[in-house]
Amino acid sequence: MDKLFSVSLFTRLYISIAFAVVVSASFTFIVIDNYFIQNDIEEFVKHTDTVYEDILYHFESSPNKQSQSITRYQYKSEEIETLWLSISDNLECTQCEYIGSVHSIEVYTSDIYEFIAVYTLEKWQAKLVIKLIDTEPEEDRQPKILANYDLDDLAPFILLFIVLISIGFTIYWPIRTIQKQINQLIETQIDFGTGNMAVRSNQKLTKPLNKLADSFNIMADSINNTVNENQIFAQAVPHEVRTPLSRIQLAAGLLRQNCDNDFQKELLHNIDTYIDDIDELISQIVSFSKLNSTGNDKDYDYYQTINFLAFINSRIRALKPNNNLKFELKVDDSLEITTNPVYLRLLIDNLIKNAMTYAQSEVIVSLKMNNNQIVFFVEDDGPGIPNQDFNTIFIPFSRLDKSRSRKTGGLGLGLSISKAACKKMNCDISVKNNHMGGAKFTCVFINK
Repeated sequence: MDKLFSVSLFTRLYISIAFAVVVSASFTFIVIDNYFIQNDIEEFVKHTDTVYEDILYHFESSPNKQSQSITRYQYKSEEIETLWLSISDNLECTQCEYIGSVHSIEVYTSDIYEFIAVYTLEKWQAKLVIKLIDTEPEEDRQPKILANYDLDDLAPFILLFIVLISIGFTIYWPIRTIQKQINQLIETQIDFGTGNMAVRSNQKLTKPLNKLADSFNIMADSINNTVNENQIFAQAVPHEVRTPLSRIQLAAGLLRQNCDNDFQKELLHNIDTYIDDIDELISQIVSFSKLNSTGNDKDYDYYQTINFLAFINSRIRALKPNNNLKFELKVDDSLEITTNPVYLRLLIDNLIKNAMTYAQSEVIVSLKMNNNQIVFFVEDDGPGIPNQDFNTIFIPFSRLDKSRSRKTGGLGLGLSISKAACKKMNCDISVKNNHMGGAKFTCVFINK
């Protein structure tokens, strides 16, 4: 039953139409076959009635009929044979097939005789068997359905068959049209879902599909406006925040020049740290906004072939990891990928930063090829992630433990940026805990 419902509605409709036409056509041919067979039987019985009446006439005309039996009389011709049986005898013919009766006259057919009629004569306690000899050569025989072929007789059945085909086509055509229109709606929705915010459905569709297209367009306009507003907000806020932030940084620098108090210097140092945190948060917001933007960015449209080992080494050096952390690289120096270096940098940087934040002593970065797919791993020996939070950690500003400090928890956008970068590269990112108890991030993408 599940397999039946997995087949599309239109496929089931087409199958139903084809089934209905086939059944109707088969029924029509069966009716035609029975009609002509019955017609042939009736014509044959009319002919045998003439033979029976001829035998009866000769018997009644005989002056010695009182002393003679009717069974003495035979009818001879090139096409007809007669045979008399006792009323209690059965027709001895193993290859005979009963095909019907007319006015209590049983009719049979066989390979030798085209038709055989059996008259039961109660008055004389006898049976008259009249056989129609099939004189036509076997190779020239036609199916019985074509016997006594008459176009006038066939016309109603031909018309019925044409009507069935016409009905089937009449039903198929509008269904096919609706299917094409629904496929257009589906393609439009898929295109919109992949980020083409300008695409809209054609509203000149069959009712009620036009209402569905109109509803989709209204929804698409609303989503597009919301996305545009969010993008403008996400791009404007960092710019507006950086201006007063620069002034605070300048003021802190001026105060430091005339400050001799160690306590005040420590406070100014903390202010610089807070400014750096805010500036990093702004940079992450801008990166996340660009990754989720539907517009085109020239920096994000550039693709090149990258050697993984060299790229990862350069990113680790740029991130300046703690000397107490051990980095283990398990990367084949021949592995390359053609992708956008900006996306790859955002992915690797944020995953390694996350591992550096939570690792106790070791970070492992590994890479392997699996059926034309490059699989990238970043894992640590930290506290790990609860199973129920495997998806939550990729949500912007999510916190697994609300009591943790910002220093421990990060800024809340790193893993979201990693997932957005993966999406741009047509990759899949997931997380689980490794054998050391820490987190293990896996990114799978096809090397093109």
